Order: sequence, then structure tokens, then C-alpha cells
Amino acid sequence: MQKKRKLTDYAVVLNEKDNVATALLDMPKGEYAFSSPDVTVVITVAEDIRAGFKMALSHIRPGDRIYKYGYPIGEASVEIHPGDCVHIHNMASSSLRSGA
Repeated sequence: MQKKRKLTDYAVVLNEKDNVATALLDMPKGEYAFSSPDVTVVITVAEDIRAGFKMALSHIRPGDRIYKYGYPIGEASVEIHPGDCVHIHNMASSSLRSGA
């Protein structure tokens, strides 16, 4: 049985609005624990995620905005599950700058 890795050892989340984390290191598939002041969540990464890519922290529906560093960077083009790699295959980039 593989132990849970600590998400913050592999990725960065800089804003409470963020629904993606950015991988700082290659993230092997498996379980990652992500803690906030209120709760600890375990996210299962189904496939390896390369450094520099984004990983969904929560369920993102088609048309939902994707937030990185507190800013909207695009919209989901398909359903994205926690632990999925978020990239051009499942999101459309945009120049959205409003936090609305």
C-alpha cells in the first residue's frame, strides 16, 4: 500500500480561490493529502503530472472558471475531476481578469 504524499511537497496553491494547484515537481500518480485550516482532503492523481502543469483540486464543471493564483485563467471545456491534469485538452484559456 502506497502512503499518501503531502500535496504541498509537490505543488503550490497560493490563493483560497484556486481550484487548481501548480506542480513544482513531477507528481507520480497516487494519493495526496491537502490541508486547509478547516479540513484535510485526499486527492487521487490517476496519472503522472509533469512539473509546471496544473492539477484540479476540486470538481470543475464545463463552463466553470479555472482559478490559478487567485485569478481566472480560463474555463473548463469538459468535466474535470479532482486530481485530473488541467491543460489545453480540458480547458480553454482566456484573458479573464475579473474575479467575479
